[in-house]
Amino acid sequence: MGATLNGKGGTSERESMGIPDLGAFIGYLRMAGWSLQDDDGRTTLWTREPGTPGSDIKVVLPARQEVRDYADRAYEALRAVAAAERRLPKEVITDISSGGADNVAIRLTPDAPPGEAPLPLFYSAVSGLRNYVVASAAALSSDSLVLPHRRPHRAEAYAARTRLSTQPGSFVLSLTLPLAEEQPDAPDEGGLFKEATARPFGRRVTWRMLTTARRAQHLAQQVSEGSRPLTAFGERGPEAANATELAALGSLGGPDHELYQIRFALSPLAGEKIAPIRLKITSDQQRILKEAADFLRTQKPRDNVTVTGIVVRLFREREGSGEAVIQGVDDDSGVERRFWVELDEHDYRKAIRAHEKGLRVIATGNLKIRGNRRSLRPLSAFSVLPEKADG
Repeated sequence: MGATLNGKGGTSERESMGIPDLGAFIGYLRMAGWSLQDDDGRTTLWTREPGTPGSDIKVVLPARQEVRDYADRAYEALRAVAAAERRLPKEVITDISSGGADNVAIRLTPDAPPGEAPLPLFYSAVSGLRNYVVASAAALSSDSLVLPHRRPHRAEAYAARTRLSTQPGSFVLSLTLPLAEEQPDAPDEGGLFKEATARPFGRRVTWRMLTTARRAQHLAQQVSEGSRPLTAFGERGPEAANATELAALGSLGGPDHELYQIRFALSPLAGEKIAPIRLKITSDQQRILKEAADFLRTQKPRDNVTVTGIVVRLFREREGSGEAVIQGVDDDSGVERRFWVELDEHDYRKAIRAHEKGLRVIATGNLKIRGNRRSLRPLSAFSVLPEKADG
């Protein structure tokens, strides 16, 4: 996926990636499970543990960075490390420079020259990737199949630390996910991530993205074959994808649902040595994933749902309680819908004032769906947001 280790690119490829300092390189090798086998004063020889993938590959580094051809020799060592770890040289360099990072790459298949993609496809894929990261990060603290409209700050903050780039060749979007939740103030070992006994937050996010994508794809294929109903996406479980994750996976191929590949390359710095995993998501699977997201958002009954919006309709037969219709947003889709609420006389008066002055209201209750009608019943809270001051 993306660039391959074929010896092409030469100096320009090496310079575009940047070569790490010798100290950072050695620090990475030690933390990634490589062992020093020989040091003759001029070079050092490194190998992986026997029996692990790539254990037959040897990495040779100069003993000093001051040697004239350090960049060339370090680049060849990087290629050897990448081959042993079944990753791209750029991914290894990013792992070193970022202090430890996983990589998720999306290979698109646009009908366009290499390195180009239609704007609608690019926009859909980039937006989908961001939503994918936020949703998976949020899912670590919530097993809800429909995320609230306001995502947890922790998930948003982590997504802000991810970095997106492109790879040469076919149109490939490469997402770097740092292992550490926050940038350390005083990094050790050349800035490398310190391996911990527990999985770091970033690895948990990547693993969530991988496991939910794998399960969702399998389930989508079963639905396509007719062996499982679409409602199976509503079954809860540790790898059950939420609506936002499903919508993201269904949007990475763009508006036309063009076939795409997704590749997960995990950094060895988190203590797990796993070969890259690739999934191919077909057009039919993408359509089913989007349908499943819509199903979860519209059909799953939910408790304590909060809707923020404006009052667009009021009705009561006489003085006292009445009914109001609020047009607002209740979930992570950002789609405005209409919600029916029953109000006592006090709240109904507040709704009248909000309707007359165009003020926004907040209503909380259990969401019940019957056909196209959404109701919050019983209503547990209703209030009018204060009018914004001028200036």
